[in-house]
Amino acid sequence: MINHQCLSLSSPVFTPQNAMARTKQTGETAKHVTLTTLPLETEVSPEELQVAKATVPAQALEMVPSHLDVRSEPPKNHFCMFCQFGVAEGVSIYECDEVNPDCPRVTCSRCISIPSNCLQEVTQPGVKFQCFHCHTASTKKLGQGSPYYGFYMNGEPVLSSFLHVTGQLAFSRRSQISSVPILIIHFKVAGCEATASTIDATHSYLARYFPHGGLRLVEVVFDLTEIEDYSKRCEKLVNNVMEDHKYDRVVIAISNHTYDANSDIPEFMDTLLNPWRDVIQRTTDTTLFLFGGAIVNQPESFRGLRTSIVSHGISSTVAFTATRFRPSSFSRLMITFAQSVLIEGFSLRKAFPDIVDQSGLGMQSDVILMTVIPGNNYDSPAGPLQSTRYLWGHSTTRPWGTPLPLQCPQCGCLAAWKKTHADFSRKCIIFECSYTGCGRANRKPSERLPRKKYTCQAPKGSKMLPGGTQGACWLEIPLDFSRSNAVTGFLDSGDIEMV
Repeated sequence: MINHQCLSLSSPVFTPQNAMARTKQTGETAKHVTLTTLPLETEVSPEELQVAKATVPAQALEMVPSHLDVRSEPPKNHFCMFCQFGVAEGVSIYECDEVNPDCPRVTCSRCISIPSNCLQEVTQPGVKFQCFHCHTASTKKLGQGSPYYGFYMNGEPVLSSFLHVTGQLAFSRRSQISSVPILIIHFKVAGCEATASTIDATHSYLARYFPHGGLRLVEVVFDLTEIEDYSKRCEKLVNNVMEDHKYDRVVIAISNHTYDANSDIPEFMDTLLNPWRDVIQRTTDTTLFLFGGAIVNQPESFRGLRTSIVSHGISSTVAFTATRFRPSSFSRLMITFAQSVLIEGFSLRKAFPDIVDQSGLGMQSDVILMTVIPGNNYDSPAGPLQSTRYLWGHSTTRPWGTPLPLQCPQCGCLAAWKKTHADFSRKCIIFECSYTGCGRANRKPSERLPRKKYTCQAPKGSKMLPGGTQGACWLEIPLDFSRSNAVTGFLDSGDIEMV
């Protein structure tokens, strides 16, 4: 069944009857959308909110139409690129008319000051609006600044003087507040269906950006012992999703805490995702998150995963090396992903260093990012995926991302390591046990050993990412699978030498 969640409204509700708009594909000119307000105490129906969440039991898939139709009246984005607020009484929303590329950004009349005697001029037919981002991008190409007039007709400014920008950017000037339709599919192993998850928190975070519909969360509970019936049970749900509308983005999360290292990963992924193939193929971008099981820790499983990613047309995949974790551990990473990628519109690969930096994962897990290389030849040695490992390093506890033992295995001292040598040109650090009796206490002279040492070498191709705290940061390591043994060497202990 579908549960339309109730939201705490901090902004008014859009009413299509009071809007004037056009889609850019019509060729007509719509200068702004005037929005009015419903009183905050007015009860808002689930149909008006149109933020849907579907829970799919393991034994039944009884569905009710979700009615998530995408209306053509509102602009592509519903929130101003400056203040990030939506509708309010008497506020006008101006949609950028730049079409190369098609800009989705909008600006509200609170953040630009249009002279009252010019309001009719800027709304007349043929007037085009250029947003702050597109203006600065064009002047950057020209190599010099120019006054910002905002409204133009036939390439000439409509206003006699420059347009005053009264708002302040809360995010990057390249950001947007996107409201393109998003479908979230959460596959949960049977037995964990009642547990609140990071995906639930992500859905709730996104909900405020979709006051007019276009966001849907579907939870699918699967039982690996009944996998043969899975496709039949999914048919009704998939048909319902296909009848909704075309989702521009699909986010898939697989929470499987019972991963078997001997499992056939391509077969598992095919069984899970084949019923959803049509949904995935209709989207412009699909991101897969793998929680639990640490598939990437096993060479054959990791190889099978990469094969499955390519065969199912998944744009990006994020996996974790931790075999045991608290589900809440990934909440910050998912919320940052939702904000940076789904809302602000940055590509996942460009945003990922900032995402892991704000994730709070630290020593809990390394992160693997795999993205499809546009136009890549699938027969190339490296394959069609760009794969990168992100790991957290600390100058004294995890040099170059390699964890030092908490206890000296030779003398038993805790946190005993001290740095004795560092060659930063070779990215090499040597640590030695600080206990003077290490290898000597309670031993005969002939049995005495030198203090325990560890030589830590930076992984090949590693790069330290900015933004870390004192003595700690994330490292970015490209994974090269063109060599036959590359898959067995990326998670081994070859980066630390024990002496």
